[in-house]
Amino acid sequence: MTQMNTQVVLKKPLQGNPSAEDFALRDVAMPTVKDGDVLVRHIYLSLDPYQRSAMSGRHMSADGPLAENQMPSGGTVGQIVQSRHAAFSEGDYVLHHGGWQAYSVSNGEGMRTLDPAKAPLSTYLGILGMPGLTAYASIIKLAHVQAGQTVLVSAAAGPVGSTIGQIAIQKGARAVGIAGSDEKCRYVTEVFGFDACINYKDAHYLDHLKSALPDGADIYHDNVGGQMLIDAMGCLKDYGTVILCGLISQYNDPSRAVNLPVALPIVKRAVMKGLVVYDFEDHYDDFLDLVAPWVKHETIKYKEDRVDGLEHTGALFAKLMNGQNFGKALVVIDPEEDIHHT
Repeated sequence: MTQMNTQVVLKKPLQGNPSAEDFALRDVAMPTVKDGDVLVRHIYLSLDPYQRSAMSGRHMSADGPLAENQMPSGGTVGQIVQSRHAAFSEGDYVLHHGGWQAYSVSNGEGMRTLDPAKAPLSTYLGILGMPGLTAYASIIKLAHVQAGQTVLVSAAAGPVGSTIGQIAIQKGARAVGIAGSDEKCRYVTEVFGFDACINYKDAHYLDHLKSALPDGADIYHDNVGGQMLIDAMGCLKDYGTVILCGLISQYNDPSRAVNLPVALPIVKRAVMKGLVVYDFEDHYDDFLDLVAPWVKHETIKYKEDRVDGLEHTGALFAKLMNGQNFGKALVVIDPEEDIHHT
């Protein structure tokens, strides 16, 4: 019997908040491996908020909106099972954009070989992957954090926000987070080591935020946009730095966008910088040299929100995009392989 490849596809173009019912499994023929290609068996699939806007054609990585029966893209960690590429061997563990499927073929462009002895393989999609590199680019390369500063970060329980705060702490700064539940806030302070974390759903959220920042924030990393950006900038010190990174508040519905009043950054004399992680891919080795030892020795911590099996991908993605996930959203495609690398 010919082996098949399983994919997760859209049942129809997405409208508003995604649900598990918006996605379906399909079996397709195994991809063909040509000269210069490798065939990768996926172990892990990364789910990230930017994928929602990519599915609607609004992200810079998207060629257009996904139609019915099309497969979303996504970062994957896997093992090469067939190689016709001079730079990669069968058995190599690799990181690349393999998509929402069990197997993929790659010509090696953008593919990175991984060392499973350096860290658990799943971390290369989270704290040691794109989210971690985003955090490094923000707090080290763009914000230039210094000891004694105060760093404020939204979505602080997520893989980007939690890593930003922990790197800042390692650099001698004070970290304050914003998250969406008391449970998440307790984890942010008790496990990630933030000085404080404010639940933005609390009725007295703004009062608590101002109390946690009596002298204001030197740096604010924004993953959310909208009203949260406005509220955070109200707590920024004069001449403070704002890193604009994500727009979680409007990925599902752009019509809900709340624009930042231009007067606010003027009054604050704020330095505002946009962050696109693709600009920092050539810094990946430096990032890994800095952060991987902290991960290995548990100096900094991470949390994963996992499901086993591609059939649960849609449900986890809906959970992520409805703000119900806790930690890095990760699909374990091969649970047996995962046992050896956790």
